[in-house]
Amino acid sequence: MTTASSKTMAKKGVKKSVKCSKSVAASKNKSTPDTMTEKVKRKEGGPSAKRMKAGGRGVPLRKIDYKFDPSYQFSEAPVEKIDQPPDFQPQYFLRTHSKNNDPADVQTQIWQCSFEPDPLNTTSMTNVVATCGGSSVCFINVDDGEVVLKYNRSTKTANSGENLYAQVWSTLPLDDLGLKTMNVLAAGGARSTVLLIHPEAGVCYQMFRTVPNRAAAVVCALIFHPKKATWLFCGHEDGQIQLWDVGTPALPSYETTPVHLLTIPAVARDVYNLTFSCSHDLLIAGCDGGLFGWKIDMKKIETNDRLERTEFMLPEVDGNGSVLDSVCMLRDDLLAAKCALHGQIYIFSLARALKKRTGDKSGILFETQVTDDLMLKLRWSNTDNYYMNMGVDPRSCILVCGDDKGALWVYDVADYVTGKIKNPLSEGPQLSAAVEPVRILEWPELEDAEVEKARKLRLDTYDIVVDKCAVSSGGLHIVAVTSNNMVCIWKRGKEEDGEN
Repeated sequence: MTTASSKTMAKKGVKKSVKCSKSVAASKNKSTPDTMTEKVKRKEGGPSAKRMKAGGRGVPLRKIDYKFDPSYQFSEAPVEKIDQPPDFQPQYFLRTHSKNNDPADVQTQIWQCSFEPDPLNTTSMTNVVATCGGSSVCFINVDDGEVVLKYNRSTKTANSGENLYAQVWSTLPLDDLGLKTMNVLAAGGARSTVLLIHPEAGVCYQMFRTVPNRAAAVVCALIFHPKKATWLFCGHEDGQIQLWDVGTPALPSYETTPVHLLTIPAVARDVYNLTFSCSHDLLIAGCDGGLFGWKIDMKKIETNDRLERTEFMLPEVDGNGSVLDSVCMLRDDLLAAKCALHGQIYIFSLARALKKRTGDKSGILFETQVTDDLMLKLRWSNTDNYYMNMGVDPRSCILVCGDDKGALWVYDVADYVTGKIKNPLSEGPQLSAAVEPVRILEWPELEDAEVEKARKLRLDTYDIVVDKCAVSSGGLHIVAVTSNNMVCIWKRGKEEDGEN
């Protein structure tokens, strides 16, 4: 994985806007966003201070409940195809993660972006998107481009090169009924550091390391268990996946102790992405070397038994194997997967793929061939670059993936998901050709006064790698983050809608 530039503590969170010549207004002058306070309880020793050894497995002193949250209810919004044309206009191009608040920093890479879940509606999102890169996390209102909050690692607690590569949201229930909740964001990266942030209060209330004795350990992927809001899966560069119970913080002190519950041994190299299917209780990992799923059985985790593992064997293209650099759930049973160098994106039903699996004598290890007749294929870039992550809106079935030219490939697959167009997702026939994007949003021509003032090369002089995309509920906004320190916000509508 390419490493972003190291970051130091900024005195204030700063938002810089970039004027765009394509009828896009620059961000209005707004007050500087609040810099998040760092109310951190450092537990560098990880679980060792809170655990006793028993039969080779640590026993947490804090009681762990190995049951689903009482307030959990599975819900998936029905597919709602958007009737409007798939036109998106650039709204705000922001430079929010700059090293030392340098307004002309075009080197810091922003790795992740994700919309905040709506605590009142589990199938929807708010208008706030979180982004992480360098040493900071930003929270941005996509409606007006305002950075409402910024967290920047302090030089007192962050070492040089301690960058953040992964993030994920969770809505923690504060009572059994889930009537009181709090949204938290976990962010992780170099030196196996994981941060827990409560943006509503503006505090980073917990920091711990998943591998305290290895300075080179890197957290590449994070996901919370959808049915157990405090359980955090952490995918590492060495292929290991750890499960931690981060606990529910006791307010107002935010006291909590993360507890290590499980380590899933490496079966491939880097764990690039993690996703989860609720209906199958399946944790899915896209790795440098394959696509794997683990059946998350609460009883087996409690007794430290091995979890059932399935390898999904995807076809090779031009001799290129399965380097899964992006995975996400289009719907709870439909997995979207992208293999580096394949030039296409695969979508398939987990249920159909799992029916075809075969196992060994242990009854624990399985594999299944995901053949062409099971998959919907989307045509994508033939780039030889890696690590460009997809984003989806399960409700509208809009899928977006950026490339290494700054462009966004937009797909509308609602008709394929519902079966209006017969295809393998609805157990129909295999299509003769890959599905084309409904739009390719090209990188706009930007006027960047700060870069010109610093006499730096234009943004588009080198490849602009779109590291991650996110799509808002209903497909109204697309957010993309790039290798040249840009947060790009696009809005659905005709070109005149983007003018001020």
